[in-house]
Amino acid sequence: MTQEESRRLLQELSEKKKSGGLKTKDRLAIPPQEIPEQDPTARRRNVGEVALGYTEEQARLEAMRCLQCKNAPCIEGCPVRIRIRDFVGAIAEGDYRKALDIIEENSLLPAVCGRVCPQEVQCQEKCTVGLSLKDVSKAVSIGRLERFVADWRGEAILASRCQGTACVAGEVQGQDALATLPAVAPATGMKVAIVGSGPGGIVAAADTRRAGHEVTVFEAFHKPGGVMVYGIPEFRLPKAIVKREIETLRKMGVKIVTNFIVGRTRTIEQLMKEDGFDAVYIGVGAGLPSFMNVEGESLVGVYSANEYLTRANLMRAYDFGVGADTPIARSKRVAVVGGGNVAMDSARTAVRLGA
Repeated sequence: MTQEESRRLLQELSEKKKSGGLKTKDRLAIPPQEIPEQDPTARRRNVGEVALGYTEEQARLEAMRCLQCKNAPCIEGCPVRIRIRDFVGAIAEGDYRKALDIIEENSLLPAVCGRVCPQEVQCQEKCTVGLSLKDVSKAVSIGRLERFVADWRGEAILASRCQGTACVAGEVQGQDALATLPAVAPATGMKVAIVGSGPGGIVAAADTRRAGHEVTVFEAFHKPGGVMVYGIPEFRLPKAIVKREIETLRKMGVKIVTNFIVGRTRTIEQLMKEDGFDAVYIGVGAGLPSFMNVEGESLVGVYSANEYLTRANLMRAYDFGVGADTPIARSKRVAVVGGGNVAMDSARTAVRLGA
């Protein structure tokens, strides 16, 4: 469907909704909106994001596919119980600010979760549209809609601050109505240490800070973000988005300490008895890779996915020495053992590194 076709269909459905409302058959007849992507021949030579995001017309059309079920089974499929029906309904009406507010009642990472959460086995698996059409791939694209409103805010903030002049996302200054921070309760006097700055650590830090506690996040690497910066490739989750979420934490008053290995730099006992922390949340992730214990695992050129992706993502090995902190040897033939998400990230990274 072209952009002009999307625009015409949106106008037609909007008029029908005003005159008598959309019936279930009308909503089920709306074609699923495919997200624009980089052309495969182009993206194999760069690390830019593959999925480019919905246009406004596509987002509203996709949201109109939602049946607005009274029991909203999609919410049961969401680990953090976002009011999915309501935020999707707000997008259908074009009220993106309201949609974002609804999401952030339960999640402060819509730009991240909208990109990397496995919605197809969570909220979208429960979607009545997919069940009605007997095809889960035709469920309402909840994750893409979540991403849309998060990206809409980022783009709107940038546009309002730049005011037509040249500027770079992440470097503009100031605050506006779209960049409001989560409310923080009055100080409790309690100190909480968060070990690890991955998704779990960031969410724990945000929720704990919102409750009024003093929060410090300790990260072993030199950059915060955990698996979002060392494990998930740029082409799936741009690092500028992770940086934006980290900056939100800092503006909320969360202190972030990098190059700090809890257990070596300081023990948990020292943090609590000597440094005055009342509680410690351990969110260090899966951590160590699994090996098969077969002959040849220690040969030069054999990597765990953890090391390979960390070199490529966090250490920018794709720059091949220009800006890379830790390089990877150029390889024309690469074998990936495994077929899960991490294996696919490794294979796609290898292609971009010249394999």
